[in-house]
Amino acid sequence: MKLTAGGLPLATALLFCTSLYAQIGGGSIYGKVLDREGKPLQGAIVRVEHLATHQVDNTKTGKNGGYSMTGLFQGQYKVTLLLNGAAVMVHGESAGDAILVADGREVDVNFDLRKAPATPSPAPATAPAARDESKKGDDKAAKKADTEMRTAFNAGLAAMKENNYEEGVKQFNAAAEKDPTQPAIFANLGVALSNLKKYDDSVAAFRKAIELKSDDPALFANLSATLADAGKIEEAAKAVEELAKLNPSFAGLGYYNLGIVLINRGKSKEAVETFSKAIEIDPKNAKSYYQLGLAYFGSTDTMPQAVSNLEKYLQLEPTGPYANAAKQLLEAAKAQTGPTKDR
Repeated sequence: MKLTAGGLPLATALLFCTSLYAQIGGGSIYGKVLDREGKPLQGAIVRVEHLATHQVDNTKTGKNGGYSMTGLFQGQYKVTLLLNGAAVMVHGESAGDAILVADGREVDVNFDLRKAPATPSPAPATAPAARDESKKGDDKAAKKADTEMRTAFNAGLAAMKENNYEEGVKQFNAAAEKDPTQPAIFANLGVALSNLKKYDDSVAAFRKAIELKSDDPALFANLSATLADAGKIEEAAKAVEELAKLNPSFAGLGYYNLGIVLINRGKSKEAVETFSKAIEIDPKNAKSYYQLGLAYFGSTDTMPQAVSNLEKYLQLEPTGPYANAAKQLLEAAKAQTGPTKDR
């Protein structure tokens, strides 16, 4: 028996699946800095770096030692505390300390200088190698190519922020011509091409990025999302499996994105399995509970699962983006099954 609720669309409130590098404003990083006496430290510089695109942003701590950085690309980050221009503490460099920003996710990254070395480690006091005069011309050409590559890469990032993906493709291709060994160039090229719905070219760009940096979980997440958009579901699932091996936290997001694509393609059974995997990996993945609630809402036989997943979503995100819709769906369930019906 199909259920309706006074004109409320029960299975169409689906999220739009976007690549991890493409979405701006998906999450934030915030935290607090304590000095060596355990007191809030004002005026400290906190540097936030996206490990795939190498985009860097700095912010300062306020009177209470707090800082925040919002409007971030989704992906993996490194956060560094700087004092007098020197790095004194770093988070996000190891697998166990991974900082992952995703849609709607706020990540708490704190620094306590009582746990830091007494003084920043000095730079190695070694003299540069003597220049080979015969290679002076080659060095000059290499320096010029590097400058041109960085100029094009930064122009591509600027174009992406303006949603000018055609220009982004142009600039990232120009950067790749100058230095085809940089995975960040091909990662961003893949994003730009995906936004232009040039999925085959986007897949090729992400595969090239993975060839250059095979240990980056964000690259596999983007590859999976693009393959799914291209309708290559089996290949997309394999990419998420590779992602799970590298970083289970990212794998939850990868399975979620794949589930959205499956729902949009009418593959409800496969989507349920995929959202369930996302929750298995990340039990706090609120949006997967919401999507499971929608998927189960189609008949009275699966109504108990629909209700339990919608209620779980509201427990995790009581004021989240789908809170009102979840409440309406729960009211519709009560109206259809009766208030005293055992759920």
